[in-house]
Amino acid sequence: MECTDMTQPETSEFGKSCRDSIIFCSLMLVVAIIVAAVLPAKDTASSIPVVSASTETENEIAADFGVMIEEAGFTATRAVSGDEGLALYRQPSSRGAVEWFYLHVTGNRDITMAILEEAEKNNIPLSLAFALAYTESRYNVNAVNKNKNASIDRGLFQLNNRSFPQLEEDDFFNPAVSAKYGMSHLRFCMNVAGNEVTALAMYNAGTTKVRSNNTPQSTLVYVGKIMAYREKLDRLFAEEVSPYFDSSRQMSGISVAFLGNRKFDR
Repeated sequence: MECTDMTQPETSEFGKSCRDSIIFCSLMLVVAIIVAAVLPAKDTASSIPVVSASTETENEIAADFGVMIEEAGFTATRAVSGDEGLALYRQPSSRGAVEWFYLHVTGNRDITMAILEEAEKNNIPLSLAFALAYTESRYNVNAVNKNKNASIDRGLFQLNNRSFPQLEEDDFFNPAVSAKYGMSHLRFCMNVAGNEVTALAMYNAGTTKVRSNNTPQSTLVYVGKIMAYREKLDRLFAEEVSPYFDSSRQMSGISVAFLGNRKFDR
């Protein structure tokens, strides 16, 4: 039976299904092009300027960090709030669509899966996890940053050699290892801080500086970059993935198969 002649009357459910499949695939192709065009491409430069978790700065201020973030217009989102991305990733019927979306964000399967798996284990919102990785290294697993105190930050989440002395040098450049320790450390900061904004400040400047009201001014800029990139991810996710799902019902089989099996070529 031919299903390519759309001018003929539909004589069976199979013909109708073929037509719907073609229409849906065309729609999703447009979606894929939009996502690939809007989100920033993976930075392949050999040297990437990053702000690491232990960077020293001469611009330390004595103001309370809570006042700083309020003046900057940030909302101290509670660390225990729910996340739609995590919820969809944890459902077998929608996991493939979430993976498909973030594959387009990073352009690398190993990086994508490492972040997704560790964010899920540590109950960290997916957009927050990917925004942190982007700000730290631009998704470059080989990124290296030398700090003024002679310590070195390496890899996807810019783990500091003094903070993680148990790691071998090759471990820092392994995306799975970097995501494991980066996400567990962020979870620790979120538990201590009680909200995401302060937790990010602790990840960057250290818990001691933030708790003692000695937070570097550069940390506020760092947090702002993460939140801005996260907002972009959340907006695109809401436009390109969320509309196809409803927590009260399952997505159609053909939609799940299409989104779950999409390959991103880079």
